[in-house]
Amino acid sequence: MNQEYPKPINIERLKRFVFLAEQEDINLSHAAKKLHIPQPHLSRQIQQLEEELGVELFVRNPRLELTPSGKVFLKKAQHLLGQVEQFQKLSQQADKGEIGRLSVGVNTSISNSLLPDILCVFRQKFPQVDLVLQELLYKDSRQRLQNRTLDIDFENLYNLQDVDKHHVLRYEVVNKEPLVMVLPQQHPLANNSQVQLADFANEPFILPCRETVPGLHKMTLIACMEAGFHPNIVQEAAWMPTVLSLVASEMGVALLPANAMNLQRTGVVYREITEKVPIFQMAMVWRKDNYSPILLNFLNVVRYVSVNYIHKINKA
Repeated sequence: MNQEYPKPINIERLKRFVFLAEQEDINLSHAAKKLHIPQPHLSRQIQQLEEELGVELFVRNPRLELTPSGKVFLKKAQHLLGQVEQFQKLSQQADKGEIGRLSVGVNTSISNSLLPDILCVFRQKFPQVDLVLQELLYKDSRQRLQNRTLDIDFENLYNLQDVDKHHVLRYEVVNKEPLVMVLPQQHPLANNSQVQLADFANEPFILPCRETVPGLHKMTLIACMEAGFHPNIVQEAAWMPTVLSLVASEMGVALLPANAMNLQRTGVVYREITEKVPIFQMAMVWRKDNYSPILLNFLNVVRYVSVNYIHKINKA
């Protein structure tokens, strides 16, 4: 046995019924003029709506008035059109990237530098977007970008040597800064405003972990070897605050990006290096095939903040 389903109601026809029914003096001719359509066309649309519903919505003698069914239907139609308008608005906001969710991978360096400004500007522009921040190390962030559980990440450019035009990922450098020397507060050279890296050839070094922070580990090795020595590595650590704690305990010295100076750790001092050292470059990384409008908005905010941040640093 064939089951009959109700016919879908034409939304435009519904809007015209509501417009007519809400008039103080229900008049087809006046309503048609306001809607800029011929009166016969409006009359026919109302008749079609009644045929679809199987009820009379208007009493037509001697003048148009809503029937009891028409009054009930008007309230339901007003509610439905309100929902349709809301759905249309939400769809438009989603299409513009104004609502939704974005998963962002962060590390200590981006948190010490651009991240506060990025979050502030993005929240002001897109207050209805939920940013889900994930503190991740290199291998975890790369895996999550690959399996689409992360939308965008911030990475040391040294970690992106394998990313080329054929790769699924795309990146863009957003900040550049030198490495600085991190010394225990009681170190003999702590009172110097600048230091030479070569002076630390015989010092014990705390290095970022080779397995979890490979880019920064490699940069430290390159800097020391260009200064004429291989560092005496006594300890490795994954997170920057841990490196600082080890330096504060006088276990050794360390090389870190200049953004580390925003971490006011008791027991350590930061000093500029006179020799030329590798430049730490922070990049934002995302999938080429991620066409999310929210991601596009976030990328543009990061670019805006990056330009202003670099300008502010150069003026300081």
